Amino acid sequence: MEQLLPIVIREYNVFKQYIKELYKQTPIQEYTRSFDVFDTAVLVSILCVSGLWALRNLKFPNRDYNQSLFGYFKAQIFLFLVNYCPGVNSYIEKKKQDALQSFSDSMEKMTTKKTLKLPDNGIDTDTMMEKLEEWIERDSKNYGSGKVSGSLYVMPDKQFIKNAQDFCKHFLYSNPMHADLWPATRQMEAEVIRMTGDLFGQEKESIGIVTTGGTESILLAMLAYRNWGESQKGISQPNIVIPETAHAAFYRAGEYFKIQVRIAKIDQSTFQVDVNDLRSQIDSNTVCIVGSLPNFGFGTCDPIEQLASIAKKKKIGLHIDACLGGFTAIFAKEHGVDLGKFDFTLDGVTSISCDQHKHGLAPKGVSTVLFKTKQLREHAFFSIATWSGGAYASPSVQGSKCGVGVAGAWFTLQSIGKKKYIEYSKKIMDATQSLAKQLSEIPEIKVCGKPQINCVTFMSKENWLNVYSIHEILTHQGWTISSVQKPAGIHISLTQQNIGNLKQYVHDIKAAIDKIKANPSEYQKGGEMGTLYGTTQKIPDSKLAGQALKVYLDSLLKI
Repeated sequence: MEQLLPIVIREYNVFKQYIKELYKQTPIQEYTRSFDVFDTAVLVSILCVSGLWALRNLKFPNRDYNQSLFGYFKAQIFLFLVNYCPGVNSYIEKKKQDALQSFSDSMEKMTTKKTLKLPDNGIDTDTMMEKLEEWIERDSKNYGSGKVSGSLYVMPDKQFIKNAQDFCKHFLYSNPMHADLWPATRQMEAEVIRMTGDLFGQEKESIGIVTTGGTESILLAMLAYRNWGESQKGISQPNIVIPETAHAAFYRAGEYFKIQVRIAKIDQSTFQVDVNDLRSQIDSNTVCIVGSLPNFGFGTCDPIEQLASIAKKKKIGLHIDACLGGFTAIFAKEHGVDLGKFDFTLDGVTSISCDQHKHGLAPKGVSTVLFKTKQLREHAFFSIATWSGGAYASPSVQGSKCGVGVAGAWFTLQSIGKKKYIEYSKKIMDATQSLAKQLSEIPEIKVCGKPQINCVTFMSKENWLNVYSIHEILTHQGWTISSVQKPAGIHISLTQQNIGNLKQYVHDIKAAIDKIKANPSEYQKGGEMGTLYGTTQKIPDSKLAGQALKVYLDSLLKI
């Protein structure tokens, strides 16, 4: 990735320098001295007509989410060089193919006994079980290691996992879409909504949809607001205003459903959304604002009560993204931690997304999106009465879906119970605040904001310390942690699996800093993460940078 676009970047810088020198050598006054009034009028007329023609007939790319006007023009010049400089396009394509091959080679190391065609005759079960055992032995090495950020939310309890598997296997072929054939699956789905809604303040009746994960929950919420805005307010060009730290799923919803996504700045000391900036971006086409509890990148919570007051005053929606922290935060008050109001008991909150498959400890993938009213939820539903195949309706993005997800959520909620969830919430929150305190005592780094719920991120305070180098060193020591950007940082999401190993985490961070301090020039670039983020940030056009990242997705689907 480091050498993906060096020629284009070089040409772009040369072009900028050329323009500067040209302006110095020939001031604009030299051109205008020989013009009389008539010449000026003709020139202005030509420019006006040309401009109008261009606006009507030429299609200019839209500005990216939070891209400045200067950044937009810089990106267009960059793209011009990419598209029209001889050899650059072919060079980029070659580099993309090289990167694809590199990623594919990495995947190849973890791929065994490939199947490329449908076998003529079915393979016997014993042979497949041999392959399964080989996969399990390799893929389960991280269970219980205590070195994985997020991902493995389930308790390190083999008996609990086995019990969940034994329960769920009976619903492998069930489909909640056909409630008449699988009434138990339908009942479990409704009960998961009811139990979750009750936790989040829906006392009389729970109104929600079970989904496959946080992304689908957020997509459905944004779809509901788009349709609500059109139906109730006649809004044909809707927008949502989200914090810069909001989950990528909101951008995805904007792209899928043609919703303009407006980005509110964050306070660089608290890492919470700048409420004044968010308020300033709301207009008559805004259908929803968003708050995170907490956000993924930095583990900080937005000021939900202030956002609720704004939403209520503006008569728009407020979505709370509690996918990551919901099943920790909702029990906080029960063990003496006051996070303020953030559920449906707070006037102004109109929808909440929460994942059972994270700190709800259920198997992947199951989540719930809850709504304030049935009317709002109906705007997320799809139905058609005139289809030739008969009347059709579906509550979620999927039509048919396997009943295993909802069965896993139902089993887990029933099996663990409220008292255990309170205990688990206390363990996670205590560990989060303890880790934040320990990291804040390391002089070379700084904890981002004040994390309280279940993740902690730190950044570098020193020019010589590339924080991505710490990531590189810890990765070689078996840690699976995340890198974030703007600012560059290292993030760990705390789970029941890793909270017992945080002392080792802090020790390894200190040792990594000492190693870098002893030889800073060796760790200047920050390893693979530094190269990745450094390269993408050098590319003025973020869409082109995104295309470069999609090479990785290509490699995942290649065999």
